[in-house]
Amino acid sequence: MSVSSIMNNGLSALTANQTALRNTSNNISNVNTEGYVRQETQMTAVSYGQESAGVRAVTERAANQYLAATHLSSISAQSRYEIEADLVDRAQAGLGDPSGATSIFSSIDGILEKSAALLNDPGSSLRKGDMVAAMQTTFEDIQNGYRTVENLRKEANGNIVSALSSANETMSQIADLNIEIQHMKAIGGDASGLETEQSKLLDSLSEVIDFKLNYQSAGGVELRTRTGALLVNRESGTLSISEDTDASGYGGISLKPAGAADDYAIDITQQIQGGEIRGLLSARDGDLAEMAFELGELSGAIANALNAASNEGTSVPPPTSLDGRNTGLVASDSLNFTGSSVFAVVDSSGRTVDTVTVDFDAGTLTNSAGAVSATGTTIGSFATALNASFGANASVDFTDGALNFSATGTNGVAIAQDPTNPSDRAGRGVSAFFGMNDVVSSTKPSFYDTGLTAADAHGITGTITFGIRNENGDVIGRVEYTPVGTTMADLVNELNSSTVLGQFATASLDSNGRLQLASDSNNGVAAVDVVEDGTDRGGTGLSMSEVFGLAIRTPAERANTLSVREDIALDPSRLPSSGFDLSKMAVGSLAIAPGDNTGAMAMQSALASPVTTYTAGGSAETTASITDLAAKVAANAGAKATHLENRAMSAEALKTEAAARRSSAEGVNLDEEMINMTIYQQ
Repeated sequence: MSVSSIMNNGLSALTANQTALRNTSNNISNVNTEGYVRQETQMTAVSYGQESAGVRAVTERAANQYLAATHLSSISAQSRYEIEADLVDRAQAGLGDPSGATSIFSSIDGILEKSAALLNDPGSSLRKGDMVAAMQTTFEDIQNGYRTVENLRKEANGNIVSALSSANETMSQIADLNIEIQHMKAIGGDASGLETEQSKLLDSLSEVIDFKLNYQSAGGVELRTRTGALLVNRESGTLSISEDTDASGYGGISLKPAGAADDYAIDITQQIQGGEIRGLLSARDGDLAEMAFELGELSGAIANALNAASNEGTSVPPPTSLDGRNTGLVASDSLNFTGSSVFAVVDSSGRTVDTVTVDFDAGTLTNSAGAVSATGTTIGSFATALNASFGANASVDFTDGALNFSATGTNGVAIAQDPTNPSDRAGRGVSAFFGMNDVVSSTKPSFYDTGLTAADAHGITGTITFGIRNENGDVIGRVEYTPVGTTMADLVNELNSSTVLGQFATASLDSNGRLQLASDSNNGVAAVDVVEDGTDRGGTGLSMSEVFGLAIRTPAERANTLSVREDIALDPSRLPSSGFDLSKMAVGSLAIAPGDNTGAMAMQSALASPVTTYTAGGSAETTASITDLAAKVAANAGAKATHLENRAMSAEALKTEAAARRSSAEGVNLDEEMINMTIYQQ
């Protein structure tokens, strides 16, 4: 070996030692720098052929990719569940304290209390006023709770937009640092400061969105989604709200991958499982949407119980007309009623003027004069026959899906059920089914038991788009459907076909004519929603989802639209707390008396009766009473908030542990560095 070779070897050793000293000094000076990963020096022998050429110092960051990934994942999880828990907790607070005096739940108790008082004094204007006020308060409280939930959904949507902007900015900075780090490493410079800055940005990004982290051999990092879509390399992708929205106008998350053309984007909503964005998405489309749905079920159950009772009663004096709501049915629909009921015309003092007894089983109408006629087999023929039976005393028509019954002049009208064989279609009497004397009103159906049978015409025209949702509320698929067949059986069969909903849910028509879509949880489907509905049933102005209650939003909106009928709210004396006495059907008999409590008794009984509601996934659930249903809604909200808070606490504990282990593996140990300093200075 020549003298020059020996000198070069010594010089390389000095240079390598200098590098090691510099790295050690950097470590010591950054001992308290957040996100700093210590530099380690590896001495490598250099040779040319068989001849030694000295030593080279190789600087490496002590990064532990596994611990880094675990730490970043825990940051994302904590951020997700804290955001989600906060929104759900605020929504729960909007429902009120179940044990407090001012909440949805206490106002329902108020209805029960006032109905008991009305039962004891049905003719009292004060008791009627109290009952109406209690009903108004209940529906207003439910509306306020619903609006709180919907406002939180809007807030979440706005925060998603802000979070996407923040994520895009952070990803752009990480991409820029990738270029700088790789350049610095290529020229043999010190990139530790850039890498520390990038590490902080990764922590910050993980709070907003989760990602897969890969360290690059040339320096810097590559970030991808769970399924491999490129977020960041030397360029950054762009996140945005998807243009494909649901019925609420909310979209998922789209990504233009790094390096992709400007007009190319993919939906990555399902791929996002952590960070602020996931928490906001799950709250907006999952937790809060489900709470709104449950409020709609509660509001619908209260309305149906009150309406079932009010349709068995009448006010004193009786109204001059009873105008039903739009049922979504058409005149050609089959009558499908059983049992018997009485349509009556009375004078202003409550004395019978005329009656028509409808025997749906026999298909006959019998008026006070004893004249008998046929009901016919359709709703239209029934209305026409009933109108003819009353002659000049009253008029009956079926228009735009609504049945209307009006007396002539100043007389009033009433409808009563046969006590031993009451009329029935889909579990409701004729008056209740058509909403002739509803005390709670809405422009849309409040129940979805249509009374249609498999052989009946479905009457649906146009196209409906279903949205398939997973447990987070994400729309994971869309299915357009235009009915082809004509009957309800055809409709069910088509929905169950593999080209429509067969792989996502099971459609069925129950005995009450309710079209049910039971989601298939085995395929990851939590609910079948409706994201767009351009259908109409028979020109009634009601869509398929409105008639059958198929969507999540449509049933939920009952919490915002149901209210005490306006004329009753303005004049509580119109509350149907009395009833038509079927033993006084003879013309001139006093059939409606002020002290009668038939209607009041029916209200109290209905509120205490079992109710059946449905989940967003299509499952039927029965509770013992309205108060039990309200308690269940409160319990579900509380359990959901507690669950999310526990998940957030667990994620925080994991983050703390992961951070400690990562710091131990990647951080600076001052004692070790001082020893290294002593070694390299010798």
